[in-house]
Amino acid sequence: MSKSTDNLHSLLKDGVNDNNTRGEANRIISDDLHQLAQKKVLHELDSLYEEYTFATAKDASLTDDLQRRISKNNGTCEHEHTEDSLVYGEIDLKGFCELLVHHIPHNSDDLFYDLGSGSGRAVFAARFVGDFRECVGIELLSNLHEMASSVRSLYRFQYQHKLIHQNVNFVCSDLLDYDGWWKDGTVVYIPNLLFDDNLKDQIAEKAVRMRTGAFLICLKKFEGAAFNSVFELVKERPVAMSWGESNTYIYQRQ
Repeated sequence: MSKSTDNLHSLLKDGVNDNNTRGEANRIISDDLHQLAQKKVLHELDSLYEEYTFATAKDASLTDDLQRRISKNNGTCEHEHTEDSLVYGEIDLKGFCELLVHHIPHNSDDLFYDLGSGSGRAVFAARFVGDFRECVGIELLSNLHEMASSVRSLYRFQYQHKLIHQNVNFVCSDLLDYDGWWKDGTVVYIPNLLFDDNLKDQIAEKAVRMRTGAFLICLKKFEGAAFNSVFELVKERPVAMSWGESNTYIYQRQ
């Protein structure tokens, strides 16, 4: 990593106090310290999610999806989403951290949102590498929200003291009903690769109301004229996902 944040510096300082990392730190200088910081971040994330694996989250999403189909048949779901839109997947944390550090300028006034946050991995990745005022995950499926909340409890007990900027929150809601992300969010991640066109259009309608300068990170381009009249595609790059490599697209509100 060629750029630094308060939280990266804080984690690196914590790592140097650790016997295993101290020896490495004594042997390296300058930009190589950022690689050590990245290694420390990934180690912390692996440790945080040791008991909350991808397979566990996947199973939780399938159970929740079944319950949601039952609710849909009973007419109790306010918004209808296709099954594909609820398919669980995770972004490669190393690639996501690099993307945030290298390509998303931000400071402690910014708010990070993940729309469809699952077990919260991307939210905590943003928290460990970023100086955001708060990192928030919005998740529709209650089982996944409960899992993310459990991870948050562990984070608050064992990890947040290592960071300067510490706030993490998870909300169990349909992203179409929660307006905080487009009213206050300055960096918003949308894992929309399998979102249906109707859902993408509804997201785009809300996104155009985001503040000037805000960043939107997604896995599939938004094609609507209204969206593209106010958002500029500033970066496109591949990143690993749990199902293979995918492109990420970084838009900035003009």
